[in-house]
Amino acid sequence: MRAERFRSWATWKDEFSGKLAIFCSDERFVSATLEFLRRHLDIDRCDLMVVAGGPAFIPQSETALMERLDLLLKAHEIKQVILIAHDDCGYYKHRHRSLPPQMLKEKQQEDLLAALKAFQAKGIQAKAFFAFVESGDIVFEEVRGQE
Repeated sequence: MRAERFRSWATWKDEFSGKLAIFCSDERFVSATLEFLRRHLDIDRCDLMVVAGGPAFIPQSETALMERLDLLLKAHEIKQVILIAHDDCGYYKHRHRSLPPQMLKEKQQEDLLAALKAFQAKGIQAKAFFAFVESGDIVFEEVRGQE
């Protein structure tokens, strides 16, 4: 019996784009996030770090994930980073059980800004976005620190 095979329509490119997107693995937001990257930010190719809580691991300095992030930044010569968190995140609800919903959102945005500043301090161009559901649509809104 022959093993199943699939041939992608994507053409192999042996180069890195220098772009990285870090976002949560919540399947309710993944398709919309990929669409947002392609259609709104015009990013067809980029490295991805898709992990529960998205960029939360950066201000929390989670060692294993930070090691992988540092590897990507150096080996793939990352120059641009997109950070995305989302409303109703199970990771945040679990990690910060005692916080009410509005404070949870504020904590996520605080963490997003901390991650944003960490990249900017390294001279890496970065943007942060918060995704939420509005009238059945997923909306991405930029989160900016004080300029």
